[in-house]
Formats: sequence, C-alpha cells, structure tokens
Amino acid sequence: MTDGNRIFDDAAALAYPRYPASDGDAKAISWLESRFEEIGLETKLQWFTYDLGPAQRALRLVLLASAIFVGLAGIVTTRTPVAGLILLVAAFSPAAVFLAWSPWLEKLYRREGKTRTANVIGRRGVTEPRMTLMLMAHHDSKSQSLTFPFRMGLTITAIAGACVLASLTLIAILTGKLPGPTWLAPAAGTATAVAAFVLSTMKSGNRSPGGVDNAGSVAITLAVARRLIVELADDIELVILSTGAEEDHMIGAMRWLDVNAKSLVFPAYCLNFDGAGAPGRAVLIERYGFGRVFSAEMSAAARRASDRLGLRPRGIVMLPGMGIDSIPFAHRGIPCLTLSSGSLGRATMSVHSANDRAEHLDPDTLAEIADLAYETMMELSSA
Repeated sequence: MTDGNRIFDDAAALAYPRYPASDGDAKAISWLESRFEEIGLETKLQWFTYDLGPAQRALRLVLLASAIFVGLAGIVTTRTPVAGLILLVAAFSPAAVFLAWSPWLEKLYRREGKTRTANVIGRRGVTEPRMTLMLMAHHDSKSQSLTFPFRMGLTITAIAGACVLASLTLIAILTGKLPGPTWLAPAAGTATAVAAFVLSTMKSGNRSPGGVDNAGSVAITLAVARRLIVELADDIELVILSTGAEEDHMIGAMRWLDVNAKSLVFPAYCLNFDGAGAPGRAVLIERYGFGRVFSAEMSAAARRASDRLGLRPRGIVMLPGMGIDSIPFAHRGIPCLTLSSGSLGRATMSVHSANDRAEHLDPDTLAEIADLAYETMMELSSA
C-alpha cells in the first residue's frame, strides 16, 4: 500500500496560494519541475499566456440575459404560456451551450494575454511505444467571492427553478390551464433570475492555499508516478502532466492538447485527479454537462480495481457549469477519467476559500486513491 503520510507531506509542501501568474504559482511550477526530475522523468515546462476577459464577459452577459428573460417568462407565463415558452428558450439556449462546455467554446480562450503560467510535463521516454498512459492534476489554486456551498446552492436553485417553470409552461400550453397557485410560476422565474444574477457577479482571487483543490491530487500523481516508472512495461509511454490555469477555465489543458494531442500513441488513457484526498469514499467523476460520458472503458477498469482493493467508489455527474481538465480531453476523443474523494463535509466545503488547507486532507484517503489509480493504470496497460 502507498504511504499516505508521504503523500500528505508533499501536499503540505504545495499548500499555499498559487493563482495563475502569482508568485505562488511560479514557486509551484519550480517545485514540480524539480520533483519530476528527482523521480526520473524527462521534464519540461510549457509556458503560455492567455486573456480570460472574452470568456468572462461572454459568460456574464449570458447569465445576465438569462436572468432577465427567465424573470419575464415567470410573469408572462401566467397570461400567455406560449410567449413564456419563447422567453425560456431565448434564456436557456445560449446558457445551455456554456453550461455544457461545448467544444467550440474553446475559441474564447485562444487569445494571448498578460496572464503567464506553465504546464509542467514529465515523460518516461519509450523508443517505440504501443500506447500512452497519462496522470494529470492541476497545480494552481483560487479563491472565489462566493463560497462553494453558496455557489452550489445558487446553481441548484437556478436549475430547479428553471425546470419548475418549464414544466408549468408546457402543461399550460398542452392543457390550456396553468397548474398550481398563480404565484408559483413568477416565484420560480424570480428564484432562477436572482440565482443567475448573483452567479454573474462571482470573482476569483489568490487567497486559497488549495490543499484539497488541488495539492493532494498533485501529491498523488507523484506517488503513483514513482511506482509506474518502475513497473510499467517498456513499450508504454508514461506522461505526467501538472496543468496550469485549470482554475481559469481549464486553459492549461487546452494549451497542452493543442500541441500534443495529435502526437499521442493510441490507445491513450488519461487519469485525472481533482479534489482527491478529502476524507471519505473514493469518487469517480464519470459524466459532465447534460449526461455526457467521459470514458466507459476507464470507469469499468477503475471499478474492477476498486473491487480488488475492497473500495466502494461513488460515481457522480458534474453539475452543468462546473469544469475540470477531463473536459477538453473528452472534446478531443481522449478517454479521461477523474478520481476524487470525500463528501459534502468540511474539507469539500472549504474549496475555493482561504480555509482550503492541507490539514483537511486525510493520509489514508490519499493512499487509497493512489492505490486505486495505480491498479487502474496497470489494468489499462494490459489491454
């Protein structure tokens, strides 16, 4: 079994604020470069710049427009359901595109800008590889003006309110009568509008030490890499990728894929880590957006590995609007499963805040996720 205390020590060494382009980010990049070299990887940095402005402005505009249209729809539906439905479609068509992370949205992130950071890449070189295995975890952290529970509550409120309003509107159109009390449709529209408006005001900062998100995960990749370097067959290429700017809409993963996706030796599998090490059960993030699957093959391999280890992982769907580095990989057809852990406890609730400290990580859980990752990758390597 992997030494969870050693993983915890690595995570604690990385747990300081490191928003992209900050001094902490530069320190983390240098630390990772030296650690990759220490464990015997051919290491290089991929520096890049970007301008998050276009994406931020587009997202805020969509949220504000959606808030206005949904609020109006809640009022109009009580008198003219068809007009209410038209307003709902106008509100949620562009919002659905953003929330589902459609591939063409990556065009918003192509512009170079003042923010400069780097991906840290390590490889176990192979002369004639027959496949590629990747371990990935982002090294940046961020704080947000809205806490994790508040942000999730607003997202759930917006989705629930929209579903209630859409259901009422469709029933009214089909039956000619709006069901329920007269205040229900306006209330659902108002709740959704307020939630969308508040979400549009959210800002990012550099106050989070990023213990759970994502120092624990980076430390796990180091632990698993140490084992795989020695034990993988000689014809398997191993890539360790610590992305920058994941917290800025996964830009680091996009930049790495722009350069490297076409040169991967297939079959290729990427195991991503995000939020791993929070106390509790292992988590497989298997779907995103509106039910899109990351990799059924990798999920099956991880579940078989879990059975051997006596673990009972939970499979979850990421709520629309949330982002992880697996998403741009999925857009390019590269299987990429994310391992996480925990539940809605103190560790998870601290994410994206100044309270996300390394002390929230659990050494036993860190070791379990590392063992699960190792077993999963070894199984995939024999495919």
